[in-house]
Order: sequence, then C-alpha cells, then structure tokens
Amino acid sequence: MPKNTPNITKLRKLRVKLRKIVSQQKNKNITVIILSALVGLIVGLAAILIKQIIYAVENYAVSFFPGYLFFVLPMIGLLLVTFLNGNIFKKLVAFKGMQHVIQAIENHQSFINIRLIYAKFVTAGITIGFGGSSGMEAAIVTSGASIGSNLGKSLGLNYQLRTLLIGCGTASGISAMYNAPIGGFLFALEVILPEFTPALLIPLLIASATGKILFEMIMGENLRFDAHVDAFSYESLPYVVLIGFAGAFTAIYMIKTYGFCYKVLSRLNNPYLMALIGGGLLGCLIYIFPALYGEGYVSINRLLHGQETEVWKNSIFQNLNIPFQGLFILLVLLLLRPLSTGLSLSAGGEGGYFAPSLVAGGISGYLLYKLVIMISGTHLDLEGNTFIFLGMAATFACVMRAPVTAIFLIADTTQSYAIIVPLMIATTVAYTFKNYIDAHQPLKKDGHGPLQIEKFILNQINLHHIIETVNSFVYSNYTLRKIIEHFSNHDYAIIPVLNNQNKVVGIIELKTVRELMKNFEQYDSIIAEQLLQTEFTLIEYAQLRNQLVSNPELINLNHILVSKKGNVMGYVSRYKVLNMYNQYLNYPDRLFEK
Repeated sequence: MPKNTPNITKLRKLRVKLRKIVSQQKNKNITVIILSALVGLIVGLAAILIKQIIYAVENYAVSFFPGYLFFVLPMIGLLLVTFLNGNIFKKLVAFKGMQHVIQAIENHQSFINIRLIYAKFVTAGITIGFGGSSGMEAAIVTSGASIGSNLGKSLGLNYQLRTLLIGCGTASGISAMYNAPIGGFLFALEVILPEFTPALLIPLLIASATGKILFEMIMGENLRFDAHVDAFSYESLPYVVLIGFAGAFTAIYMIKTYGFCYKVLSRLNNPYLMALIGGGLLGCLIYIFPALYGEGYVSINRLLHGQETEVWKNSIFQNLNIPFQGLFILLVLLLLRPLSTGLSLSAGGEGGYFAPSLVAGGISGYLLYKLVIMISGTHLDLEGNTFIFLGMAATFACVMRAPVTAIFLIADTTQSYAIIVPLMIATTVAYTFKNYIDAHQPLKKDGHGPLQIEKFILNQINLHHIIETVNSFVYSNYTLRKIIEHFSNHDYAIIPVLNNQNKVVGIIELKTVRELMKNFEQYDSIIAEQLLQTEFTLIEYAQLRNQLVSNPELINLNHILVSKKGNVMGYVSRYKVLNMYNQYLNYPDRLFEK
C-alpha cells in the first residue's frame, strides 16, 4: 500500500464535501463570485512562479556560459525543451496556448489536462530563459485555463461554469503578468469566451483584479513599460493613421515570416534536428544582435527612455559609421525580430506571439517616428513614446486578432490613458486594413479565431432532448398504404427505411407522404423504395456530440440518424435544436444554470 494513500483519501473526501456544499448553494451567483476570486489568487501565484522561473533560468544560463559561447544558449534550450516534450510531456505537446484553449472549450467540454498547469511553465521558462524570442503569456494563459477547468471539474460544475472559470483563469493570468486588469478582463471576453453577457462582468472583473493585486503585493508594481504619455494633440491625428498602416504591414510581415520558418524547419522531420538547426540559427542572430535575446522588452524600454544606442550595444553594428545609422539598425532589428520568434517556436520552443507582436510593433512605431522627423526636419507635437505605444497596439491587434484588448492593454501597461483616442484610431485603421488584405487571400488559414456560439450551445444541449426516438421502421418493399399507417400511428417527421438485411438504406419524410395521400389509386402501387431519400448521415450516439460540434452545418445539410451499437434509435430533430437554440439566446445569463 503506497504511503500517500491516506492523504489521497483525505483529498477525495474534501472534494466530495466541497462538491456537496457547491451543489446545495441556491444562489449560483455567490458561488461563482467566490470561485472566480479563488481562481484569481491561484493564477496570480502561478504568474509569479513562471516569472521567477524565467528570470532564474536566464540569469543562470547567461552567467554560466562565457561570452564567446553565448550563441549556443538557444540551441541548448531548444534541445532541452524537445527532450522534455518527447519524453515527459509527450501527451501535452500539441496544446499550444490560446488556440487550443478555445478548442478545448469547443470540442472537449471545457476539460483541460491538469498537467498543463505546470508543464508549459517549465518548457516556456527554458525556451525564453535560454534566449528564445517568444512570450511567456502562452504559458500563463494555458495554466490559468487549466486551473479554472480543473477547479470546475473537481467541484462537479457544469460545462457553462467550467467555461466561465477558464475565462477567469486567462483574465487573471494576463492581468497579473502585464499589470493590466482591464486588458486581462477584455482579453478573456474578446478571445477566449464565446460572447458577452452581463453575467460575465462580475466574475471576470473579480478574477482579473484578484490576480493583479496578489501579483503586485508580492512582486511590487513591476510595470512592463516604465514610461507613460500624459498628453496628446489632435493636430497629430494624420500621423496616428499612418502608424495604423505601419502596424498592419508589420503584422503581415510577422505572420508571413512565422509561416516561412515553420515551412522550412518542418521539412527536417526530426524534432532534435529542428532544434539543433533552428537553435543554431537563432544563436547566430543573437550573437550578431544581442537585443534579440528573450522577450525583447528591454529594447522597448531603452527606446522609451531615449537610450537608442543602447539597443545595439555589443552588436556588430556598435561601431558602424554610416549615414542614417540609427534608422538602418532599427530596420534590421525590426526585420530580424519576427525571424528570431519564428525560429524559436518552429524549432520546438514554447511561448506565444503576444510579446513578439508588442516588441515588433513598438520598434516599427519608433522607426516611423525617426523617419517622420528626418523627412520633416522638425520635432512633432507627438512624442516618440506615443509612436511606440500606438505601434504596439496596432500590431498586437492584427497579430492576436484582438483590437479591443490591444487598446486597453497598452493603456494599462503604460499608464497612458491620455492616448486612449489615438489608440482607438490606430488600432481601428490597422485591424480594418489587415482584414481587407486577408479578404483578398481566400486560401489563407487563420491561426486561431473566436469561439463559435453554435459550438458552445451544442456542448450544453442534453442530446436526449434533441433526439426523436424511432420505434417503428419501414422496409423498402412496403406500400404507400403501410407507410401512411406508420406515420398516422406515430408523431414522426421522418421514418428510416430498412432493406432485407435490416440495414438503413434511406429515409422517408412526412411531407413527401402528405403530397401523395390524395392519390388513393396509388396506395398499393407505390412502394417505399420509390420514395426514399438517400441523403442522410448515420452517426453512433457516442460520437454524436463531437460530430455536431466539429461540424454544426450537418444539422442543416442532411437528416441525421442516430444509432446505438449499430441499431437505429432515432433522428436529430431540427425543430428541437432550433427551439433550444432560441431558448438559449433568450436567456440573459447564459453562463449560469437556470
């Protein structure tokens, strides 16, 4: 008998007691508020842990290796991550941040593997700590979602409430990590959850605020960007529009670069070879331009404080003496940053595109600022920092497909609420222009998209409530008279037609029979084989929900027959599905039980 058995038994008893307490609560709103605060606290601690892991790995790695071996760090990090993913976290490799959180809600009833609470901490920490150019937000979003999902699972909560707690987990994670409570709240609404309802406001706000407060109490204010803008002149609005276009082009370049890196490295068909070559190339880039190491926020903060030359310190460009040196080096950095991110993630590293989009957007905004000053020859009413912040928002909105989050995330993290209006304009221009470009690329595949409300509803429906049970069948040699008798004795819209081997060969609709009922002389001459329709889909009951969720259009395209152990048990009633869909839409607090 294992020594930890008594402890496991105690935990199970505690979980049973908590489930009983939750189930006995008449006011679900109070329960959800308490749980959202609990999720916020746990995810806030997780955010602190992942940040400490990344800093510890980075400091140890940099201090351990001499300067001339600095370029091998990314290769070692990617090889370590590849080894861990191939042996310890093998079943969790495919789960990659926001896209798969949404897929878990859509296709897996909001159940997320509990090991994801810590697995991505380790792999993202190693990737970024050893120099990988990605963001830690993918790890905290995954961890927060897993915490919310498994807390809901442990307490026996239903699908709606598990989904809500997943939203609370992601909101508190972004809020804590970026000191952006409004940004975290909006991120969960805009990217993770299927739609906005008034019932979401309180739990998401509480989770977001709780995560941020706990993080700040332990780690200090720790602003990501320690500079802000206090004023904005509306005479500079034309430049704001220009920044919007620059952000859109930056985002397009980033996405294409990521796709190119993945396409090239995936041809190697060996994860260790991918890590070796991708890490080697990344190491060379970092050796040439150290500003490419890690997330890249250091470069943005240096630009915000006017320390432009510090960005290319210790690089091969340090002693370069050419006309427009600053512009040239910043352009090189802007071109290389997405390439370093693409190499990091395509070679097996972990992380997200959150941080890279902010960094690249900030560099493009500052580069545009330098160009405008060079062309105009005079200083603008618009500060360089404003260009940086607007570029970050415009690029982030296009890469992450979250324009509202972009506006308030930048305002939160920079404490620059004076530029809310220009942030709105730049983000709108960038996002609209990017969508216009995408509309002319019909073969383009999006990395991720918002949760579809149809899938969310289908996940909630009790399947027995939409299945019309069929106890009577028609054989292919039955006459019209017998078919009419069957329909008159049952309230069916369709009846399955069987052959001599009792296999379904088609269906007959009630409306088809009604059209022939006035032709009495044909009652004994027309047989079922002449009336049946062969356009139907037969789905095993155990697979029905997955099939409907993965392809909701099935309901409209074909009649769906449902079988159990090979025997037809009924059909999916379109009327019942539509009725339940309308009931859901008319219920204001859609993420709470009735």
